[in-house]
Amino acid sequence: MKNLIQLILIALALISWQCQNRLPQKNDILHLHPENPNYFLYKGKPTILVTSGEHYGAVMNADFDYVKYLQALKGAGLNYTRIFTGPYSEIGDKTFGIVNNTMNPKSESWITAWAKDASGKYNLEQWNPAYFERLKSFVTKADKLGIVVEITLFTSYYSNYQWSTSPFNPKNNLQNTDSIAYKQVNTVNNGMYLKFQENYVRKMVQELNSFGNLFFEIQNEPWADNPQLVTQIAETDTATHPFAWQRLVETAKTESLQWQNQIAQIIADEESRLPNQHLIAQNISNFGTPIANADPNISVFNFHYAYPEAAMANLSLNKVIGLDETGFMPHEDIHYRSQAWKFMLAGGALYNNLDYSFTVRHEDGSYPVDAGTPGWSHSGYRSQLKFLKSFMENLDFIRMKPDNTILKVIKGNLKDYQIFTEKGKKYAIYLQGNESVGFRLSIPDGKYAANWIDPVSGEVKNSVELESTENTISIESPALQEDVVLLINSK
Repeated sequence: MKNLIQLILIALALISWQCQNRLPQKNDILHLHPENPNYFLYKGKPTILVTSGEHYGAVMNADFDYVKYLQALKGAGLNYTRIFTGPYSEIGDKTFGIVNNTMNPKSESWITAWAKDASGKYNLEQWNPAYFERLKSFVTKADKLGIVVEITLFTSYYSNYQWSTSPFNPKNNLQNTDSIAYKQVNTVNNGMYLKFQENYVRKMVQELNSFGNLFFEIQNEPWADNPQLVTQIAETDTATHPFAWQRLVETAKTESLQWQNQIAQIIADEESRLPNQHLIAQNISNFGTPIANADPNISVFNFHYAYPEAAMANLSLNKVIGLDETGFMPHEDIHYRSQAWKFMLAGGALYNNLDYSFTVRHEDGSYPVDAGTPGWSHSGYRSQLKFLKSFMENLDFIRMKPDNTILKVIKGNLKDYQIFTEKGKKYAIYLQGNESVGFRLSIPDGKYAANWIDPVSGEVKNSVELESTENTISIESPALQEDVVLLINSK
């Protein structure tokens, strides 16, 4: 009997150990929702990702207290962050005008995937265990707090200065890598670099395979080093978009796109031999453009500074459309809040406000953003995003689609609007303007309950009963200060 009890105890201990150390099962890994792959499914629940995240240096900058940062995101009700992990930093760089940039660590505080020798040169054939320990500790903490991590593997270099500090630059490594222009490094015309890039990608995939709370992005802003003009925007709002580049939609050139396809295939190939498969994201362009010839390995298509059309034009791909960087607008909440609401109600599933109030020694997001810094946030704005996230999660968004054709203004003027609908059942309408406006909605006959909601506070300002006859409802909004949300439910 004594031996039997001992065997039972050993078996129970083994089962307990396996439960604590098991790899995530399918439902524990972020993947596309099977009913509507424009959205995520995570831990069995339809999921959107909304955040206001730091400038990507949380892991690479050893001075950054990422535990405090992740706790701040959790406390703000947000569920996503983006990090850079590759051979790039902004040490000593002032190109972008960012004060207290987390990607501008002290030289001795920049931690990378590669070990250094006694002379300070990188050995591209030897890994840095401290880096992977910090990376996995970060993802582990994020997982415990319900935060998904976007792992951006590479980025454009933007200038010779950033390239001069990279471990891949021949002057910085023991392998004497090819001396080529920085614009070639992330292309198929990159000489010997692909070997080191492939080794790095496979190592990252191996190290992170057991985690469910992440997805991989191939490259940040590939069009910056290798631009191909798609179209020019007829932009008249120069107060909001004052820069010449904000009139241009550019994608990456063919040699860059081919290289991105190779990296995506390397990720897929490595994971095909591992227990878990993760989503792969591709950064397409600024503002938005219809995506042609989509790589079948890609499940998330990201845009920067995106208009709602970036989502609406690409929902037919049946993949997630994301806005994973904002910025370069005046420091007023309305510009960023309206961008977020319009994108998410246009079918977007991911929104990241680039938040420069998270810095070293201000990992709680308390740093007052400098006037010259090209982005915006503060605790109050994060509260506004918390409400947006909550609002979306209370919708049955899996069954809803954007449809702006059902609204016609009949009195006053709207600056902009965005409508998200489940026809005949639910209508979420974001209105932007500075006056009362009358409009008609084309919706099926029936009785409806409507709430006017303040997107800043989340408070319901007014509730009304509506009735549609001959498939039309006439509505007059309250006086708008900046914007308002109208939520209509069938009765």
